[in-house]
Amino acid sequence: MIRAWIADAGGARAAEPADAIAALAGGACAWVDFDCETEDVARRTLEPLGIHPLVLEDMVMEINRPKVDNYGAYLYLVVHSARWDQDRPQLRELDVVLGERFLVTYHDGSTRSIAAAHEVLPRRPELLSRGPSPLLHFILDVLVDHYLPIMDRIGEEVDLLEEQVFQPGQRRLHQRVLRLKRGMSALRRIMGPQRDTVLALTRDEFRAVPAEIRPFLRDVYDRLARVSDLLDSFRDEISSLLELHVSLVSNRLNAVIKRLTVIATVGLPLTVVTSYYGMNFALPEYRWPWGEWYALGLLVLTALATWWFLRRQRLD
Repeated sequence: MIRAWIADAGGARAAEPADAIAALAGGACAWVDFDCETEDVARRTLEPLGIHPLVLEDMVMEINRPKVDNYGAYLYLVVHSARWDQDRPQLRELDVVLGERFLVTYHDGSTRSIAAAHEVLPRRPELLSRGPSPLLHFILDVLVDHYLPIMDRIGEEVDLLEEQVFQPGQRRLHQRVLRLKRGMSALRRIMGPQRDTVLALTRDEFRAVPAEIRPFLRDVYDRLARVSDLLDSFRDEISSLLELHVSLVSNRLNAVIKRLTVIATVGLPLTVVTSYYGMNFALPEYRWPWGEWYALGLLVLTALATWWFLRRQRLD
């Protein structure tokens, strides 16, 4: 699906992609949004703009890291939106081509920042009529806003795991910690490059980004830096939590082994005594009137003496 907008002094209105690109010659600004289109369709639609073939090829690929490439008359920008689903982020690539009077976006599937831009543009045509940079800022602003609830979710999950780590019977806690750690690692892999990408837009390097938009982009960068710092903090907490969980499991195992060792140590002398009296020899104790009680009492005294010895050694 391709959606296009034209913005001029009369406001913003939806149009056909060819009409939006043709309107650039008359001084209007245009936005063309591709959703799940092929490279051939994008190439035919954007041919009048003279977009580099490498840009068109990268747009339809899903393996790009966040980056910004300067092609002089326009910028090629790659960013990622994110949703948090069952301890893992669902990342979606958003490719952007920013010119002085046009904006091209490409994505596979619905993206909340793009959907918000389509919804708000009829009410705020100045986002596009003053140039495509304000609309780019709006898209990036909404995209980064959706990272903050993810940080809240991760923080709540970390707090919950910290409370549960001291509770007995949490057999799947280790799996939950590892799953959360993998999800955070996947998010961190794109957060660092994305922060650097937005930072590059705030510098006086690109002709397509006017000076009046850079302070707003710095605000977006500040929030991305906050998200990155929170991820680093959560990574340290989850690593410490994993080490603590492993330590607690090891301590509980040592306690079990300690009790079993005490039981085995108490039973070892009893085995020696019963083995002695179980031999096929006529021992004098067999002819005593209270021989059986003597043997039973010897077993009890041996067990008590062993327990008392372990007690003195602080091993029980």
